Order: sequence, then C-alpha cells, then structure tokens
Amino acid sequence: MNLILALFLIIVEAVFEGLKISGHHIASELVEMVYLVCITFGLFAWINSVKSFEYKPILKILIGYVLLRFALFDLAWNISAGQEWFYYGITKAYDIFMSKLGGWGWFLKIIAGIWGVAWLLGWQDGIKKGYS
Repeated sequence: MNLILALFLIIVEAVFEGLKISGHHIASELVEMVYLVCITFGLFAWINSVKSFEYKPILKILIGYVLLRFALFDLAWNISAGQEWFYYGITKAYDIFMSKLGGWGWFLKIIAGIWGVAWLLGWQDGIKKGYS
C-alpha cells in the first residue's frame, strides 16, 4: 500500500506540473485537484487514526518515499512536459549537478528507486526476521 501511495504522489505531482509547463492548463488544474483532494483525505484519515492502515515505522516510509521520488519525478515530469525523457535543465543547481553526473546520475536514480520500493514494501523487515 505504501508503494502505491508513493507512486501516486510522485507521478501525479510531476504530471500536473509538466502539463502546466507544456501549456495544458485546464488538464493540469484537474490533475492537481485530484492530487490535493487525495492528500486532504489522507491527512484527515491520519489525524483521525483510521484503523484500516497498518502501522509501519514512519521514518522508513518517509525515506522510501523520498528515494522513490528522486528516482521517478524527473522522468515523469519530462514525459508530461513533452521534454526528452532524460533531460535536465540548466538553471537549478540540482539540474546542473545531475547533468555533470551524466549516466552515473541515472544509475543513482535506479538504485534509489529499488531501495525506495524495498523500504515502502517493507522488504528490509523480512530480511531482519530471516524471511528472505
């Protein structure tokens, strides 16, 4: 469930930002509305301690989300904005740094994505318990 939620949050945010940049403002606003509604309902469920969610250590979930976001956000944003898949800009420090890394940057993103998926699915818990 954590993996599905993380994928939803990362991809939907990248899509609505990319659509806005590429001039599709109405579609961008609709996707952003769905995104914000889901975030709002999720926060209300969390604040009210909805019992249908399993307890997982929140730090591992947050780190898994950040790693998966690092791995997927640029790719999803570039596709939705009509850019080349592996394009980096030239103005932000992050883009300049990632451009200098070249293929190593994408290798880091692949590793971060695998690591993020593992943490969001709780695979590290099974290894510790001997379920590997």
